[in-house]
Amino acid sequence: MSTTTTATNKLEREVRFLKLVNDRIKNDSGAKAGFKRALSGESEHIRKVYPFVLPFLGGVSDWEQEQVWIPVACLSVYYPQDIREDGKHRNFGQSCQGLAKATTSEGADRRFRALLDLSLEDIYSPLTALVRQMKSRGIATDYPRLLSDLRQWGHADQYIQDQWARTFWGAVPKNDESQ
Repeated sequence: MSTTTTATNKLEREVRFLKLVNDRIKNDSGAKAGFKRALSGESEHIRKVYPFVLPFLGGVSDWEQEQVWIPVACLSVYYPQDIREDGKHRNFGQSCQGLAKATTSEGADRRFRALLDLSLEDIYSPLTALVRQMKSRGIATDYPRLLSDLRQWGHADQYIQDQWARTFWGAVPKNDESQ
């Protein structure tokens, strides 16, 4: 099995989850509004998206649901894009790099640097702010890859942060199997 096939297989659950959620709410403007309100991170709004996400998250801990799966689902509803378009496999560092190139200020660079130093518990608001900026500039975000990366965010080696940083500043990420 090739490296690309292995990487794609690793993201199957993430892709399936995001497609199921987005298909389920496709024509439900009330549900879409609920997901957008849940971007605030407030518990009462997050609970309202449970019926749309929890049926697809069997075996995922409550903590990981709240910190990773639900926030990324909310972002994918807020700024909808085709899930896993061919040729658009990118880590979040690449998306931030595109944002930095599309703006004249240093804000994207500063926000990205700050993001790399945050714990998963603290990443939600800055991540949302960056995706909002990306939406305003039409910068693509690979949500399955973001979901997969955030699941590994707390790894002791911080290899996800390293991959994002290397990509943002123009180096080829080492050991990045999904390229």
